[in-house]
Amino acid sequence: MTTNQTWMTDYPEEVLAWMRQREAKHLNYNGNSPQLSSRGELVDLICMVTEHLKLSVATTHLAVHLLDRFMDSHFIMENHLKLTALTVIMLAAKFEEKDVNVPGYPALNALVENQYTVCFFNMMEKFILNFFNWNIGTVTVAHFAEFYLAKGVSATDTVDGASITCLDIAWQTLWKSTSYFVDLSLHDRAFMQWPTSLVAAACVACGRLSSNFEPIWSATLETTTGYTIQSLSQIMDLFLRLYRSEKKSSTCSTPESGYGSRCPSLQGSP
Repeated sequence: MTTNQTWMTDYPEEVLAWMRQREAKHLNYNGNSPQLSSRGELVDLICMVTEHLKLSVATTHLAVHLLDRFMDSHFIMENHLKLTALTVIMLAAKFEEKDVNVPGYPALNALVENQYTVCFFNMMEKFILNFFNWNIGTVTVAHFAEFYLAKGVSATDTVDGASITCLDIAWQTLWKSTSYFVDLSLHDRAFMQWPTSLVAAACVACGRLSSNFEPIWSATLETTTGYTIQSLSQIMDLFLRLYRSEKKSSTCSTPESGYGSRCPSLQGSP
């Protein structure tokens, strides 16, 4: 998540209203993909590739969003699954990144030992774009969390029972701990049963909790997000169970999570 999006704070009500409109247009996710067991490997691949290419968190989250919705409505041949993951990375980067940072086919193909031809990439790109009616831009947990973090720390907050003496340091601490939960939300498809704006709010609340902020959910955040701490409790419970599990082991494996491999993108535990 970036830290200099002044447009978010200059017109907060208008920005949030636009984001909620985009969220309302998300395609429903039903978990119907015949290749659901491969989701974890593909999400891991997306995380590793975007990290390797130094792409933004927003690009990573948009790529996973596109992957999940596309796979939910298609049977994809096993030898084309990685092609699909690489293609959604490129499409997400075209929307989120500066042109100079958008990876081309050769750079992506090299990361999978040049398994695919340019023709295959072109066909997959058109196939995915047609499925989304060429409208791939949307808001994800990463976008909402970044917006909420602009109001994430208040002067009246305490940390470890003491008053905050430097708001900037406190904000950096919260940003880091929240980023962990934002990243964690990618790896368990259970989070897709809730609106992304709600999951993002739970990420901030868990970030505050894990960094010993009091109160866990401030009046400012309740007003900003429109969510009460009670409405976040179920999602927070899932996050914290995964958090405790991740602290015990670097291997993520739950029967219904949609992943069963190591999660290399989960770094910087709060």
